[in-house]
Parts: sequence; structure tokens; C-alpha cells
Amino acid sequence: MKAPARTGLSSTARGRIGEQTAAVFLAERGYRVLARNQRTPLGEIDIVCRSLSEVVIVEVKARSGEEHGEALESVGPRKASRLRAAAAWWLSERGWFPCAVRFDIVTVALDHEGSPRSVHHLKNVLET
Repeated sequence: MKAPARTGLSSTARGRIGEQTAAVFLAERGYRVLARNQRTPLGEIDIVCRSLSEVVIVEVKARSGEEHGEALESVGPRKASRLRAAAAWWLSERGWFPCAVRFDIVTVALDHEGSPRSVHHLKNVLET
């Protein structure tokens, strides 16, 4: 296993690059991006989009290492609970809840300069 590539970027900058890359990636695949970087009293939602008849809540993980594998593990029970609660609050505030909701993770691997190298999309990662 190779050591992670270091970008020298702050986690905030890495997150912004990851979210922008993920939003473009999803839009290119037919998703309609409805909102980004949404703060609620119960937590943050990286991206909200629509795919056909369901709302998709997307957690974005930007990594400067070689592996995408830790992304799913990084959304443990506590984070999953917060994400579900934040999504329910956000959707309720807009009068959209209850509705068909799916939770996805998009991982973005960055090269040593902080440029996106690869993107992986994991669908339906949390039971609703």
C-alpha cells in the first residue's frame, strides 16, 4: 500500500474541490443538483440532488491518498444518524418530506497538486 499523496491543501479547500468535482460528476450523469453545502441545526449536507423520482442526499469524501476504500467506513453509525436527521429536517423545511430518499457517497481522489484524479459513486449506502 502506497503512502497517501500530500496535497498541502487545507481540509476546507480539499472539501470544496471534492464537492465541486462531485456536483459536476453527478450533473454529467443526469442528476439535477438542487443544493450544495447545506447547513441545518442537525448537521451538514454536502449535496442534495434529484434522480428520476427520488431525492439523493450525497456525502462527499475528498481524499489525497491512493484508496477510496475508507469512504464507506468513514460514515459510521453516528455520522449516518446525523445525516439522516439533517436530511429529514432539510426536506421537511421545504415541504418535501416524506418522499423517496436515497443516500449516496461520492469519493474524489486528488493528486499531489490537489487536482481531481478519480471519482467513485457509491449508491444507496444507508438504509432508509
